[in-house]
Amino acid sequence: MHARFAGPSLDVPLAEIQLKRRHVMFIKKNQPRWPRQSILALTLGTLALAASAQDYPTKPITLVVPFPPGGSTDVQARLVARGLQAQLKTPVIVDNKAGASGAIGTRFVAKAEADGYTLLFGSTSSLAAEPVLNDQAGFDPAKDFAMVSLATDLPWLLVVECRNGPKTVAQLVEAARAKPDALNYSSVGYGSASNLVGEMFKQSSGIKALHVPYKGEAPAITGLIGGEVQFTFVSPVAMPHITGKRICPLAVTGSSRLPLLPDVPTFDEAGVKNMNFNVWYGIVAPAKTPKAVLEKLERAAMNVVKTPEFTKSVSTLGVTGVGSTGADFLKRLQSDQATVRALSKVARLKE
Repeated sequence: MHARFAGPSLDVPLAEIQLKRRHVMFIKKNQPRWPRQSILALTLGTLALAASAQDYPTKPITLVVPFPPGGSTDVQARLVARGLQAQLKTPVIVDNKAGASGAIGTRFVAKAEADGYTLLFGSTSSLAAEPVLNDQAGFDPAKDFAMVSLATDLPWLLVVECRNGPKTVAQLVEAARAKPDALNYSSVGYGSASNLVGEMFKQSSGIKALHVPYKGEAPAITGLIGGEVQFTFVSPVAMPHITGKRICPLAVTGSSRLPLLPDVPTFDEAGVKNMNFNVWYGIVAPAKTPKAVLEKLERAAMNVVKTPEFTKSVSTLGVTGVGSTGADFLKRLQSDQATVRALSKVARLKE
């Protein structure tokens, strides 16, 4: 027996129709269903997350510094933390997790909960250089972090020992060219920003000098004063050593002279080109931090830099406040990573 339907060639057996109906009913009956409790829990969880981001912060924030206390990174981080604390009305605790050229503290934050309560005070060394030069760094800034704000920017000073060192860049270059590899320079470690700028100087001036890595800026300066090395690069945070006449600056990176040292020429003025590599420091958060939290942190960080208190504090260190957006911070990071990659092809930046 057949069931007839209007239309061309639609002659379908009744048994086949019944079979198809049973098949459809079986599929509907066995489709997975979300229990009402699960849907409600998911909805409430989403609402709670949104509310949590809007109410942020509700507890102390930890700002991880991947270098030891007392150094340039630590000094600036504590100024930023103090400002964030005032802006966000919650305690901001600085936690030094040093080691492995900044990789230990940086990895810690990369794996931290992405809720805005664990942040990193990153730098050129830890974010631009370390992951480019070290295949075992254990983090990728582009994937593991969200940039919050670039906080500060500061130049490098080429310094020598005051009593026996050369008086100008030209004299240093002349001495290095007279005896290739006879001079040594110190840095705070392979792949560090001071190592990068030291190799830039060698390439730009056409000299040969041996690199001696130390574990921190203070030991690197001590090595210079003690005669273990003949020159090094320091940030303006080392100003007490300069005013104390223990080390003498010969030139400064960047396009303008340092207000604290108006008599010290730029490298360009001293006859060495392509020495515009400054070092920066900024705030980053774990990659999946909620957008609302990132926006609140970005606004707070930008406001910190605008305060007279912060401006006065960093200016005495020779540091410039930046206060960028997260997007501009990311562009600066990517640009400096490209610089590091290019430099690594012509210089020894690894152990």
